[in-house]
Amino acid sequence: MRNIETKTIFWAILMMIGIWTVGAVSCSSDSDDQDLVSSNSYKGHENDLDANNFVSVYPNTLGTRLDDCQTCHTGGTFSYESYDGIKTAFKNSCDFCHLIIHPSEDFIEAQPTTYAETLNPYGAAYMAAGRTRDALKSIATDDSDSDSFPNKEEIADLKYPGDPDSQPGQEVAPMITFTMDQLKGLASHEQFMLVNSHKQEFDSYASYVGVTVGTLLSEAGVDITDSAIQGITVIAPDGYMKDFTTEQIQKTYPTGLYYAGLDTATLGTECGFVMYPDNLPSNLTGDGEITGDQLLIMAYERDGLPLDPSSLDITEGKIEGEGPFRVVLPQSVPDEPDRGSMFSPTDCADGYDYDDSKDHNAGDMVRGVIAVRVNPLPEGYEDFDHYNGGWSYVESESIIVYGHGIDAD
Repeated sequence: MRNIETKTIFWAILMMIGIWTVGAVSCSSDSDDQDLVSSNSYKGHENDLDANNFVSVYPNTLGTRLDDCQTCHTGGTFSYESYDGIKTAFKNSCDFCHLIIHPSEDFIEAQPTTYAETLNPYGAAYMAAGRTRDALKSIATDDSDSDSFPNKEEIADLKYPGDPDSQPGQEVAPMITFTMDQLKGLASHEQFMLVNSHKQEFDSYASYVGVTVGTLLSEAGVDITDSAIQGITVIAPDGYMKDFTTEQIQKTYPTGLYYAGLDTATLGTECGFVMYPDNLPSNLTGDGEITGDQLLIMAYERDGLPLDPSSLDITEGKIEGEGPFRVVLPQSVPDEPDRGSMFSPTDCADGYDYDDSKDHNAGDMVRGVIAVRVNPLPEGYEDFDHYNGGWSYVESESIIVYGHGIDAD
């Protein structure tokens, strides 16, 4: 199962102090509304009164993309210094809020330090009006994002009332669809690597096969060296999104490191914490460097088998399985595996308990990828609606690429 690692921390904090969670919201004057529960909520959203307020006032949004944090939160664009000059990177609403917890040392512009700074105009209006169902009704005829459409009209058409670039009647951005057979027809890349989890009980070593993200974008007609590109956003059908810069797409990551003998068979069930594949690369005889290039890839196989299809466990708010496609990110700082934060400290006294300074790359390896958006989205187009029909891409083993530089004709 995916442990939505960065997002889990994000929602946990929002449960205490963020816009999406309210300690005690009075709904006594809202008794005429349906009492609906946000269906796209993650585990941290189980008692999410703000999201529940929204779908109760606007029942047509239940289970749609508006039943999500992006309705009230915004993303942001930042500049950073690259080896070939200043580049820009877009941060989606999830990653934008996460900067409050883990700010980047690379970004030139000021980053958000409070959750109020992450609100879009609609979220800010809802907060100012009192954060109740009546508050939502009181701003229904307002035009929060100043795009000439009242909030309720945008919501009725499942457009974002806090985003001026999202308007009723817009054409969806052009996109290119790749099937599994088409991806397998491209030049493949295989890499053996450590998947280091932040919270889970087990880390793992695995061999992934897929196409590099750079190859996928090139096949879609995208010139990744275009200075106007602000990176990509990788999207899963449950709404999880992760951003990658153009440098991450193009670079070769440092040589990985292999550490043997950390499994339960060697250390026992109380101390073992690493899973190894049945068949290791022939050149691995003990601890040492892993040969071969480490790249950002769109994987479709793990240890010689197709990735297990993804499915959503709605009771846990987690994705089961990895596939059919998973973005695989090597460690930027190769190091020893460590136990998950939920399984440390231990009495094992072997130096492998959780270490926050290590590169826990598993949380950035998106499971069940259905779409890759090249940022920025062209002006005048509506974004792809991953909530409505996203799971069909999992079932058909296909993936779409859309955004800057994409010409579907």
